[in-house]
Amino acid sequence: MPDLDFVFSPRSIAIVGASSNPDSRANQNFLQPLLDFGYPGRIYPVNPYITEVMGLKAYANMQDIPEPVDYVICGIPAPLTPGLIQDCVAARARVVNIYSAGFSETGEEEGIRLERELLRISRQSGVRLIGPNCLGIHCPTAGMTLESSIPKESGSTSFLSQSGGNARELILSGAERGIFLNKLVSYGNALDLNEADFLEYFARDEGTRIIAAYIEGIKQPQRFVQALREASVAKPVIVLKGGKTEAGTGAVNSHTGSLSGSKETWDTLCRQTGAMQVHDLEEMVDAIMAFSCLKPPRGRRIGIVGIGGGASVQAADDCENAHLLVPALPPELRQELRRFNPPAGTGLRNPVDAAADVYWDPASFAKTAEMIARWDGVDVLCVMLSPTATLRRGIETLRGQLEAVVEMGQRIDKPLVLVLRTGSIAKAENMARETEGQCLKAGFPVYRSCDRAAKAINHLISYHERRIL
Repeated sequence: MPDLDFVFSPRSIAIVGASSNPDSRANQNFLQPLLDFGYPGRIYPVNPYITEVMGLKAYANMQDIPEPVDYVICGIPAPLTPGLIQDCVAARARVVNIYSAGFSETGEEEGIRLERELLRISRQSGVRLIGPNCLGIHCPTAGMTLESSIPKESGSTSFLSQSGGNARELILSGAERGIFLNKLVSYGNALDLNEADFLEYFARDEGTRIIAAYIEGIKQPQRFVQALREASVAKPVIVLKGGKTEAGTGAVNSHTGSLSGSKETWDTLCRQTGAMQVHDLEEMVDAIMAFSCLKPPRGRRIGIVGIGGGASVQAADDCENAHLLVPALPPELRQELRRFNPPAGTGLRNPVDAAADVYWDPASFAKTAEMIARWDGVDVLCVMLSPTATLRRGIETLRGQLEAVVEMGQRIDKPLVLVLRTGSIAKAENMARETEGQCLKAGFPVYRSCDRAAKAINHLISYHERRIL
């Protein structure tokens, strides 16, 4: 089990292939983000044909750098990489992130041969390799990033991703919803350091409370299964598996040169190890949000309040499809709600379809939701609001509703999730994005549909149910 602290917190970084062209891939993917993010260590551009890059002195080769470098980024053509790794050995570098592609993922013998040569050098020298065909490390506390457009915040989730594109997407989509990563690694072909190494490391990393993973192929099956089982005991592990279909398997082979398992094998593995399986990155962020914001519900019973008969019916279906329970409210609670919810146009069974006059009055709507939350028959509360319906009234109406719901949520002792139903309508979506921050800041997760909220809640409950068994 390697100690990978030096990988995620290097004191110095060399970028081999940095260019005088500011739009080059090495500059755009690595050098510029490090500068923008305020990396506090020393940065050494390496290129024998230039003397300066973006205000930094450039070096002709690794051995010209005046100190051993912790972390080397390789952005040169694949045929030149064995020579670079040899130079890194001589310069006493510790880890090389091989961004370059053109190895086993091509399926061609030359690419496979190059990978074997890189692995031979690594094993003989002790220099660790990330990749090839990857983006490497994102670690905000160390000043390292793959996306410098996001805030420099660090969270409690760490992500290992065989795909660089998925790594970037999770960084960006998570940040939009207030979810920031503690550590991330895009590890590509997994020639040396692989998914088992990073699972083992994140499982014992004090800064990591939630582990997320995008995996295509597995390099060391037995070790991986053990690492996944042990990590799932220690922390929630949320996994997205790529390549479970025949078409997906073919795509995996051409992407990272990995061997992919069948859907049935993978489903069984997740059940046996306790890992939670999601089906896309959106569901992954939804689940991370639930684990980040919510305390575990005492059970599966959910109370739902919103407006609209059709939306209420769909919400009930969504929750039951996600294995949640939607108990009918008792007569005495329905009678109490009837005092300020007139009979016409309302439904008070659960879900509660509030009267229009109640829905548009923030205090009355919040009172309705609080009465449901305080009933002993539910374990979690879901409040649905409709920015689509609010378009005619303006954004301040939605702000007022959310403020009242947030204040109510802080008074109750049960988990609260909010659903802002936008129907994919651009104006409603913009309104939701402008207002959801007040909920996220208060620690309440926000979803765009009851279906997505219910699946996230189910992941949270299922994890804690397995820990009790």
